[in-house]
Amino acid sequence: MALSENEPSSTDPKVTATAHLGEPIEQVLDFDTWEQGNDLASTYARIEQEVRQAVGQEERVAEEVRQRILPMIRQRPGAPPGAGLYAVTLDQLKWAHSYLLFNGLTMAADGTVATHETLLMTMAQIGVCTVSYAGDQSEFRKQLFRRDMRLEEADPVEEMASVLEQRRERAALGYEDTSDELNQLLRRGLMEYAERGFLLREGKGHWLMGHGSPVPKEMLVGTSTLQLVEASLTLLRELILGHRKFVYVPSSPRDLVAITLGNALSPLQFMIVDTLYDQLEGWIRNARYPQSMGRKVRAFVEEVGPQVVRGVYRAASGSPPYVFYAHADHAQEAALIALADSVLQEYRGFPMLLSIADNLCRASFEPASFQNLVQQSYAAAGQPFRYLTERETRR
Repeated sequence: MALSENEPSSTDPKVTATAHLGEPIEQVLDFDTWEQGNDLASTYARIEQEVRQAVGQEERVAEEVRQRILPMIRQRPGAPPGAGLYAVTLDQLKWAHSYLLFNGLTMAADGTVATHETLLMTMAQIGVCTVSYAGDQSEFRKQLFRRDMRLEEADPVEEMASVLEQRRERAALGYEDTSDELNQLLRRGLMEYAERGFLLREGKGHWLMGHGSPVPKEMLVGTSTLQLVEASLTLLRELILGHRKFVYVPSSPRDLVAITLGNALSPLQFMIVDTLYDQLEGWIRNARYPQSMGRKVRAFVEEVGPQVVRGVYRAASGSPPYVFYAHADHAQEAALIALADSVLQEYRGFPMLLSIADNLCRASFEPASFQNLVQQSYAAAGQPFRYLTERETRR
């Protein structure tokens, strides 16, 4: 049915703004609708009302999903082997605790990156920690230094011109620069690569547990450094096709469809939904690779994508659901490990071993300690404040 001239379309800017803001944009722009900042009573009442309405609506949606959607997961076209809804018993939890977790058979890894950038150089430190419940733990560090000026050119004027051109392309100090290749590699690609590499090296014969997806986007399409892409393909094949016993749990998954399904789960339930293939194929569809590398990445996606399944689980009624990734041949056992570890911190519903790895990594490679060391070095060089940004001197 065609819309009349007086009916707003779904692409009408006013309709779009209302959908984003929850009220008409004219009302937001009207200062008379704004409240005094110290009127806490009305603030509390509004927040409580909105939360109650949102929770009630979510519960109604969850009930519909339970009744109509969950039974269809196993039968839908293209469902992976083992797709469907599962319930974990207390006896299975006890078995997982005794024979997969507390005996040290599962190892987790976490990584962190600290960076410092001035006109002189960009410094970065990557830290990776592995840990198990048996007390095994390892820590690994890599420091990288990029200096714009090294006085290597025969003509200093030419080198200065080159430096100025490089700096013109970079973001201002203290701001994220998504076009800066060093930042991209350090913060995502190299850290993800190191997490998986050290987990494989230290966890031979173990179940492996990590944050995020087993195949991070940054390792395939987040960098133009072909050496990293090629090394990543080899490493990820070893993890997924060779080791196979792994479970990855994102802290903040972006897939709201999976989370909506997860909100319909009862405690100690999980479901296997689909494979990683469609997501990987979508990533590389518009990626730009040299022809030979493009063929390698495509072959990797065709081979590995169908082997990794995605699911969602819920550890407790008061905790959120979480997405998990596992090899198709070991998905049910992987979900059991994630659930058994997550019930140990019921209020969060997130694997305890990953939390331990995160805490160990933050303690060992705390960014503030790295920044303090850098500032001490500048002070020793006679310039304690010259290369600090205004943001860094606010404290």
